Amino acid sequence: MKSFVEAMALIQGGNNLILCHDQADSDAIGAAYALARFIGGDIGVPQEIASHAKRLIEKLGMAVLYEPNVCDYANIVVVDTAHAAQLCNSMPQRFYVIDHHPNNHLLQRADAALHDEVSSTSQLVYRVLKEINANIDRQMALAMCAGILTDTIHFHKGDAEAFRTFGELLQIGGLDYEDVQNLYVVEDRNARDAIVNSALTARKASFSGYQILIAEIDVNIPTYAARALFDLGADASIVGYRKGEEVEVRMYLRNQLQENCGIQAVDVFRNAPSMKKGKTWGYSSFAGFRSNSAKLDLIFNDILRVLHDMLV
Repeated sequence: MKSFVEAMALIQGGNNLILCHDQADSDAIGAAYALARFIGGDIGVPQEIASHAKRLIEKLGMAVLYEPNVCDYANIVVVDTAHAAQLCNSMPQRFYVIDHHPNNHLLQRADAALHDEVSSTSQLVYRVLKEINANIDRQMALAMCAGILTDTIHFHKGDAEAFRTFGELLQIGGLDYEDVQNLYVVEDRNARDAIVNSALTARKASFSGYQILIAEIDVNIPTYAARALFDLGADASIVGYRKGEEVEVRMYLRNQLQENCGIQAVDVFRNAPSMKKGKTWGYSSFAGFRSNSAKLDLIFNDILRVLHDMLV
């Protein structure tokens, strides 16, 4: 940690880019924001931001660069990213890394790195800020709390440090839990109705005692609907949205399936034949998919088949 903290102190105020992975989620955005407030610089994503993180960006008043030219920057800090493929065409030649994911493939190439397999990268940024006694204001605290909340799936899982750090940040920032939670509450009446309808019409399957729920939603908020089904008790919740051949699918996977069966959410999507033509992203507990030429019914059947083969 010492070498990374020293490196950040050296580049403070320089020509810096804090670079998130593509489909940047709240942990990537929150960690990048807090770190940028310390070292200064632009925040960039290779192509897109995850839909659930957009309200956090609005709340923080962040400016995010899309497809940044990495050659324009003297110093680049890669945040919450484990593999070059997650950076698409924005992979820099030289960089620093701060990340919590296992099997990080960027560490050996980094000029300095802070890597620990804790629940979120936001926890690691908080360590850095504590180490140098940085002033943490309400916005920085909110950003890191959002990262911790979402990467623990609203504390369905998480290490002791995640809970401790979250509590400290609430106190430092003068925040309540509701201030963070409200970033991810669906307020629109029609959207809430759509989530309820998706739950009421969900398909249920059971493999080896694990409960799988699959549903379609008619509003483009599948992440929120998948979270709702997960909170209802599903071991795996899959929700899809379609408009013509444009398809979005999201999946949450309970920790027990990872620990007991070695299943990773993103691998389920990658093993579904009908999901080869499209963009897949995610990690052990969550996966996303987007395509402009896919059949949602076929995707649902393939996901069930993959889960059956993995569980039975």
